Amino acid sequence: MPALRQVTAGDSIACSGYHGLVLDRLARQATEILDIDESCIFVHDERDPETAIVAAARGADEEMVGKRVPLDVELARERLGALVDLRWGGDLQGALTIEGHNPGEQLSSSDSALLEAFAPTVAAAIWHAHVRADTPTDVRKQIAALTAALDRRDGYTGRHSEAVMSRARSLGCLMGLDTAGLAELEVAALLHDIGKVLVPDSILNKPGPLTPDEHSRMAEHPGHGAQILARVPGLEAVATIVRYHHERWDGAGYPDGLSGTRIPLASRIIAVCDSYSAMTSNRPYCRARSSDHALAELRAHAGGQFDPDVVFSVDSALRGTA
Repeated sequence: MPALRQVTAGDSIACSGYHGLVLDRLARQATEILDIDESCIFVHDERDPETAIVAAARGADEEMVGKRVPLDVELARERLGALVDLRWGGDLQGALTIEGHNPGEQLSSSDSALLEAFAPTVAAAIWHAHVRADTPTDVRKQIAALTAALDRRDGYTGRHSEAVMSRARSLGCLMGLDTAGLAELEVAALLHDIGKVLVPDSILNKPGPLTPDEHSRMAEHPGHGAQILARVPGLEAVATIVRYHHERWDGAGYPDGLSGTRIPLASRIIAVCDSYSAMTSNRPYCRARSSDHALAELRAHAGGQFDPDVVFSVDSALRGTA
């Protein structure tokens, strides 16, 4: 096997600084969502088509980050786990490889679908890393613009999102999220409903129960939100959190039917704070309930709709921001 070569300074924008942090978070998300041992993100470099750069990794390959590997090594990994091309705008940006708990075992059809759905977000992060080198993007301005768009679309949703963010921040601190995790949680909580900008007014503001077809349209908003956020440089990991904030602990949620700890912790926290805020707010079809009633409902659905550990932590965090 040819020796690995270290990337020289400037060879890979995606391996360093903020861009590297985003890709590292995405590699971590891949292992959690797919419940696997290892993930590795390779970046293709047109200047050296015989090699690929290891931009991020979780598991056994972490020491390889920042190094070049021969393409035959990358192709060999496809036989050991699973490999998916990372394409954005029709162009190949790199590859994502994963290794499960049982080497050589093929992915289930549902996990293959998860991997394919996750890949464009990683591809976007690689592409954005190169674009931002030439055209820096102020992420805060992008977040402010999206927040304003959500508020213009529906005032209730904007106010609701602010409340969810405040409560999620308190709960995230209580549950020991690291600095990067808290930052992602806050932005995801603020923008968790951004996909509703694509939901028709007739559904969004309907003063009564939704029909099955209308509910299906409404249930598309987490996916819409993830697609919107994946297009914003720096918010790719946030996009994944937003996609899964309506998954359920028991696997009966949407859009992908994730269950248990395969749902990102930030998504599980937002799910609880989202429900609490909805129950304690006046909405077109329902009057506000008391905080005690909302907390009782959360406890009643712990282990079904909600992560029991999040619900267990919720009293002190939510009472402190109510």
